[in-house]
Amino acid sequence: MMEQGSAIRRLGAAFGSAAKQFVRRFTLSKAGGVALIFGLSFIPLSMLTLCAIDFHRASTVRMALQDALDAASLAAARTQSATTTAQIQTIGANVMAANMQTFNDTVITTTTFTLSGDGTVTAHAAADVTPLVANMFLGGPMQVGADSVVKRASKSLEVAMVLDTTGSMSGSRITDLKSAANDLIDLVVQAVQTPHYSKIAIVPYSQAVNAGTYVTTARGAIDANSTLITGATKANPVVITANGHGRAVGDKIYITGVSGMTQLNGKVYTISAKTTNTITLQGINGTSYSTFSGSGGRVYCASPGCQYYGYTAADGSAQVQQVSNCVTERTGTNAYTDVAPSTALVGRNYPDSGNPCITQTFTPLTADKTALHNVITGLSASGSTAGQIGIAWGWYMLSPNWGSLWPSSVNRPAAYGADELIKVAIIMTDGEFNTNYCNGVIAKDAASGSGASSTHNNCNGTNGSAFSQGIALCNAMKAKGIIVYTVGFDVGSDASAQNLVNSCATDAQHVYQPSTGTALKDAFRSIANDIMKLRIAS
Repeated sequence: MMEQGSAIRRLGAAFGSAAKQFVRRFTLSKAGGVALIFGLSFIPLSMLTLCAIDFHRASTVRMALQDALDAASLAAARTQSATTTAQIQTIGANVMAANMQTFNDTVITTTTFTLSGDGTVTAHAAADVTPLVANMFLGGPMQVGADSVVKRASKSLEVAMVLDTTGSMSGSRITDLKSAANDLIDLVVQAVQTPHYSKIAIVPYSQAVNAGTYVTTARGAIDANSTLITGATKANPVVITANGHGRAVGDKIYITGVSGMTQLNGKVYTISAKTTNTITLQGINGTSYSTFSGSGGRVYCASPGCQYYGYTAADGSAQVQQVSNCVTERTGTNAYTDVAPSTALVGRNYPDSGNPCITQTFTPLTADKTALHNVITGLSASGSTAGQIGIAWGWYMLSPNWGSLWPSSVNRPAAYGADELIKVAIIMTDGEFNTNYCNGVIAKDAASGSGASSTHNNCNGTNGSAFSQGIALCNAMKAKGIIVYTVGFDVGSDASAQNLVNSCATDAQHVYQPSTGTALKDAFRSIANDIMKLRIAS
């Protein structure tokens, strides 16, 4: 453009000199009046021609200015991290200057970019163009301007992070996971939540998922009723007195807190006979027991759905465990659906003391970055790997069918297929899913790493292997339009884990297999950037 301007100026100078000579010749000529008139008209015609060149130059600069402003406005709007007018101004001005740098004979006098609350970027630019002739009339440079309005093309985001916090994640691994997850939160959750929002839910898992205050709604109420024991015989069988106990023949009961005849405590019994106020303990010979002393101890039910559950372990031993706030797999026809818990409850959890319910509860969708960071900071590593339960709850965080579980509307996911909405699940694991359940206790056919046979129920997993359940849940979730990313952290040659991360993801481009802590952080950042690209449309 600079060379073009110089050429035009040289042309104008030459044209002006020729015009002067032409006029002088014609004014001295005696050839006639027509020649004189033509000669005199040549001056204004020449000036008009040069002015036309000036206005053409101004029009060219204005079009270039408009193109540059449009490009700068679009670049500023697409920069999702820019949430203030000052940030938008910096980005827009930089892009504008880069796009106009070839117009050396043009001075940009004004460049303004503003960001409104609805995500609209409004821009204005003005420039001075040095004319060849027109300044005789304008008294200075020619001014051109351009305006641009770009609406931030965006979508709302609902993201569920399903995070492995099992025992194998202890040490530097859990530290690296915290750093990676916190980075993703900072990149995905935006300061401006209107007109589009960006929310994250967090589901930590190990041997199960801790449902916290939502546990009763999710799994159903637990029978925690107990009856005071006022007497017990040293007979064969033992007969205890518990007025109005309400139990039936064949029921299992759990006794605790008895004084004197303490041999009864901490065990599960089957009722072989009963009256309104007495219970006969099947096969229990108490003739050698201590004498019951005073009123003490209580009777609890000990079947699935009760506070205590007595069962025969895989090694044949008798075991009893107390229910926890963790939840396990949903069984039956809705095992792999996201119907509301009011239609189908999830499973209970009776954990062994060596593999207890994890302490971290899940967090439903929220845009509260401080709260999300606090959850991540509190993560700790322990327990075996029931990743299928984590996947299920990641889905529930995004399912509109589970919205009623959350007391606040801000935590409730939108409907599937809602306009301008993306639902994303990020499933992270560092190894094989090895923990499946039967009646809320780790199943007999659970894989290695899930505990000793004395802590497993003497029945196989109701829904099959943890791996097959995970795949089924991922497929069902993807069928609902949820985008699934998987992160296999240092899974190496573990064929089962490799198969799961590859099968669960939306496609191969959504699979990450970092082998180091640094690579794990890079993977989470890459996922976050990819999500933000999905969010911002062209």
